[in-house]
Amino acid sequence: MLAGMLITVREGLEAFLIMGILLGYLKKIRQGRFTRHVWLGFWAALAASVTLAWAFRALAVQFEGTGALVFELIISLVAVGVLTYMVLWMQQQSRTIKSDLENRVEAAFSANNVFALAGLAFVSVLREGLETALFLTALAGSAETGSPLPGALLGLVIAALISFAFFKAAVRLNLRKFFMVTGFLLIFIAAGLVGHALLSAHELGLIPPIISEVWNTNGIIDEDGLLGRVLHAFIGYDGNPSLMWVLGYLGYVFVFGQKFLQNSGSARQVPAKAQR
Repeated sequence: MLAGMLITVREGLEAFLIMGILLGYLKKIRQGRFTRHVWLGFWAALAASVTLAWAFRALAVQFEGTGALVFELIISLVAVGVLTYMVLWMQQQSRTIKSDLENRVEAAFSANNVFALAGLAFVSVLREGLETALFLTALAGSAETGSPLPGALLGLVIAALISFAFFKAAVRLNLRKFFMVTGFLLIFIAAGLVGHALLSAHELGLIPPIISEVWNTNGIIDEDGLLGRVLHAFIGYDGNPSLMWVLGYLGYVFVFGQKFLQNSGSARQVPAKAQR
């Protein structure tokens, strides 16, 4: 639940911020009558995202045994790749996303194609929706805590409230710090998916465990207990991991955690003002 909530808070906030930038700029240039085109793109993207999430889940339940392991391996690796790219990409784009979207709005008006506004909103929001559908499918396969849907819905509500406070209630929010904190947490969620992918690969006979059990902390935090299941869903906790799992998990955190922190350090040298 917690992992699903964190993902939809971040993805939902990105989608709502995009909408806020587009609608705010139309109001700024006194073209408010075209906001319906932006909302059309938003609702179309939302419908497409829900359809994709349903399709991914419907596809997942079709597999059993070896087929299910192969599907979980593929979906976990794809989710890790997309999640990693998304976190690092947002670090680079958070400083210019507002100006980029405004330039695209101007280009739509210059081309006398107001329906491009709907397309801009659709593509921007659908990207977040597709990522969310993919991540939730991977989490559903890697966690034993039930469906991530309740946490995902709660995350969307939180994202909507934060966005409302930011755009309507004049609440100041340091977006750079927000995305830095959530991005760092997502690194650990992705590492957990790496561990799950390695476990699936081992069960398929593709890789050896090297050492079957490096340690056993189930006596302290039982992976089948409530706290253990929550930690498993959130950071991929394994009470008795193999050496292959440990190497994969820590290797991912070290490589991409270091890259994330380096990018964050570079970003501090640029004046960080909340874009509105």
